[in-house]
Amino acid sequence: MLELEFIRSSRARRRYWARSYAGWRRFTAAQPGLHHRAGSNPLELHGTVYVVSCTDCGFSLQRDSFQDQVKALNPKWAEAIESLDYDSRSDKSFGMKQRPDGDIEIDEKFWEEEFNIPNCQKCNGILKPDVVFFGDNVPKGRADRAMEAAKECDAFLVLGSSMMTMSAFRLIRAAHEAGAATAIVNIGATRADDFVPLKINARLGEILPRLLSVGSLAVPVV
Repeated sequence: MLELEFIRSSRARRRYWARSYAGWRRFTAAQPGLHHRAGSNPLELHGTVYVVSCTDCGFSLQRDSFQDQVKALNPKWAEAIESLDYDSRSDKSFGMKQRPDGDIEIDEKFWEEEFNIPNCQKCNGILKPDVVFFGDNVPKGRADRAMEAAKECDAFLVLGSSMMTMSAFRLIRAAHEAGAATAIVNIGATRADDFVPLKINARLGEILPRLLSVGSLAVPVV
């Protein structure tokens, strides 16, 4: 989703929130916020989908509260969504299909005309997930903190990212130039392959459990 498209097009917003609402209960089946709960206090460079914020006044609320507002505005629609058989291609499921990013593919006729989106309760502005869409910039304060951490770290490990966005690539480049040990675990090429000395082309689910046990670090062939 492009930032300008989301802001300028009410149709784009309805499409985004309808699909996101439908996919949310599956997307959140895993335990959210485990890093925070474990006390590691990560810096979420591109934001988090667990918070919804106003593009005008900055007011924010938890995503679960936003989901409740959507349900209140669209009770029949929400009831239909919650009764869907996601794995079926029958008429009952409206041909809906789960996407890897948590969204659900939904036929246009199911959301285009009668789907209502909550506005900001403070200023009636546009609400969006508190994430950086394509075409937007990482907030300066957050970007500065990330860069400072990259320059001061002893080691920089990239897990499951191609680092094609400059906001991510510039961090590992800064860490490398500052003398930190750098490594990548990812399937496929990344933007930092030319200068990172250790690249493991493997699935995270196969590598990370071995790091926990440190019993065997042999890399499986993909």
